[in-house]
Amino acid sequence: KYFIKSMAMAPLSLDGEIIGSLNQADFSPERFSPGIDTSLLEQLAVKVSLCLSNVTAHEKLRYMAFHDPLTGLLNRRVMETVLQREFNRARRYKSPLSVVFIDLNDFKAVNDTYGHDCGDDMLQFLGSNLVKMSRDSDVVARFAGDEFVLILPETTAENAEHLMGRVCTYLKDTPLKVGPKKITCTISYGVACTRDPLLRDPAALLKAADERLYEAKARLKAIPKKRRKNERPP
Repeated sequence: KYFIKSMAMAPLSLDGEIIGSLNQADFSPERFSPGIDTSLLEQLAVKVSLCLSNVTAHEKLRYMAFHDPLTGLLNRRVMETVLQREFNRARRYKSPLSVVFIDLNDFKAVNDTYGHDCGDDMLQFLGSNLVKMSRDSDVVARFAGDEFVLILPETTAENAEHLMGRVCTYLKDTPLKVGPKKITCTISYGVACTRDPLLRDPAALLKAADERLYEAKARLKAIPKKRRKNERPP
């Protein structure tokens, strides 16, 4: 009563693991009967598996060329390309474009105290929350080390400040859990906007945000450390 009367199945593998099968079916119940020579089918399955492996490797290389391997965010090279595009668009349509340069506070102390695995967790934690709290049109990138960049199209400096205020509040209220401990992820940031007539190209915009970040870091250093501890009681 079935449409298919006989079938041959050969496993398809990727990186040493079976991921599926190559199936061939026929109307005839004798076409794929037990005991027939399956060597050609096996060779075909091997070739298909190799093709899948090559495609997967190519996609991984392509992904790594555009993304930071730890956080999955866009990398610095791609960020600079996107910033150039958005800067040109902002100039063309006379719309505001803001850039936020972000840096984790006391990141070295986190690595020294809890280990580099915890430091990696914090980088991923910050990156994922920046994406979650941004719009689809915004761009979040890992610049280098513990530095991140937000590109905010059609956003004034004031609105960018409001966004970062929400981010800081969220991070303060939502610590990173590391075993029995909770570590508060605190950041410093600087904002620059194309509404500033002195910022005439993407490099100047990014540099201005970076300079304002370091001004914020300098102000933070003036605060006694006992008032800005990273660790919360469990």
